Amino acid sequence: MQPRKEAGFLSLKNVSKTFEQGNNIVKAVDDISLEIMGGEFITLLGPSGCGKTTTLRLIAGFESLTAGSIILDGKEISHQLPNERSMAMVFQSYALFPHLNVFENVAYGLRLKHMRENEVKETVDLILNMMNLVGLEKRSPAQLSGGQQQRVALARAMVMKPKVLLFDEPLSNLDAKLRTQMRLEIRHLQQQLGITSVYVTHDQVEAMSLSDRIVVMNKGRIEQVDRPEEVFLRPSSLFVADFIGRANFIETEVLRRNGDSCLVNVFATDYWVVSDPSVRVGEKAYLMARPEAIKLIDVHAVKRGEIVSTIYLGSTVEYELEAEGMNLLAVDASPKYDQLLSEGRKVGIYIDPDRSYLLPYDGKAS
Repeated sequence: MQPRKEAGFLSLKNVSKTFEQGNNIVKAVDDISLEIMGGEFITLLGPSGCGKTTTLRLIAGFESLTAGSIILDGKEISHQLPNERSMAMVFQSYALFPHLNVFENVAYGLRLKHMRENEVKETVDLILNMMNLVGLEKRSPAQLSGGQQQRVALARAMVMKPKVLLFDEPLSNLDAKLRTQMRLEIRHLQQQLGITSVYVTHDQVEAMSLSDRIVVMNKGRIEQVDRPEEVFLRPSSLFVADFIGRANFIETEVLRRNGDSCLVNVFATDYWVVSDPSVRVGEKAYLMARPEAIKLIDVHAVKRGEIVSTIYLGSTVEYELEAEGMNLLAVDASPKYDQLLSEGRKVGIYIDPDRSYLLPYDGKAS
């Protein structure tokens, strides 16, 4: 099983899907376009009902398009059946055959293709070795742990050598430790094999750790498509900024612009901050500052905030602040237990501009 990074170029063009609910027409997917490169790992991320799972099912062929087209390696596949699309799906429920052992579950698709028995054994043995399932070949799914069942489901999909591998929230049934382990394994295997992958999740940590690019969806539409670090630090909208991680939104006014950056004054301090292109001089804006960007300074001359609560979490400490009528969240990633700041403490506030971003004002941010 060699990498095939030249294959699996997937294109969605003006794709829409509507459903009837009584007398109403609901747009589950609303005119989205997306290009996924061969060998790329893309994650569809968003809240429940945003259209990410419907989009995945449209790609797989489990749902029919209302409008638009889906193209794989230059060939339109919009009206092909799922088994004609050179794709494989890894489901949330694993979907293993309970009456078949591990080997036969993985071999099932190969037998449907009428592959020779010696080739079936060679191919299955190879993928079982890659998935650390050697020695479990004769076990039934009921005799496996959740993590082992997920590996079998992944092996069954990968053994078919699909051009595109689809994941429908595959780790949601695992505990936190197993999720972390399986994330690493999925990413390693995907990079090793070079299979184009589309992954659906509502878990931001999964999306950030797995993806080459993240597709943030909201109400059936795409809000932003970008690398994880860009989505986190340079969100395209208030929705993305609020959905990805945690953020403080500080109302301010734009004083000057120089290229991509704008000058703002917050808590009596001037900051040059990278800005959304739509932000204008003289207008209100939101300074989006991640909790890690809020630095607390022990000063006596200027006291800008007061600590409302201190939560020690071991590797971090979270401070809830009140400053000029606003509630802020600050996170110290390297706390010293004997230097924790207590509730009621007056502090100065510095905002790291490199971990902040200026967004247009709409009066809705909390």
